[in-house]
Amino acid sequence: MIMVDYFYGKNRLTPDIADLEIVQLVNWQTTKGYRQDVSLDQLATIVREYYGYDARVSEDVSKDAIMYEISQGHPVIVPAAGRTLGNPYFTGEGPWYHMLVIRGYDQKYFITNDPGTRRGEAYSYKHDVLLNAVHDWTGVAEETENGEKRMLIVTPK
Repeated sequence: MIMVDYFYGKNRLTPDIADLEIVQLVNWQTTKGYRQDVSLDQLATIVREYYGYDARVSEDVSKDAIMYEISQGHPVIVPAAGRTLGNPYFTGEGPWYHMLVIRGYDQKYFITNDPGTRRGEAYSYKHDVLLNAVHDWTGVAEETENGEKRMLIVTPK
């Protein structure tokens, strides 16, 4: 969500600023009782309360729906079974549960900002690979692939 916040008008997000933003967000989440991993509904609440944006969860996780939101200027946040993504830059097999921002697309790929790796800026996933990996938090890391297909659309108020 930090990347989306900077997309919507803040200055350039540098590694030092990102580190500071992460610490501030984690401290806020901790005081509110959130755990390390959150569901998309919880993230929507965080988006509204911490960032002050409008947030809408959608179960219409399709290529066309994502492309529509992107074409409207809305980055899309998706929760994913990280190991299903097959990103070669993840450490080990990759995370069980992961979130990333879809910021663009072309005929074959979704263009993402993937915070799971240093090479995540403008990282491309084939449409079907990313769509197959989309799964919301189940509460158990190893069961992420059983989570619902959902996405979060964040828009300024």
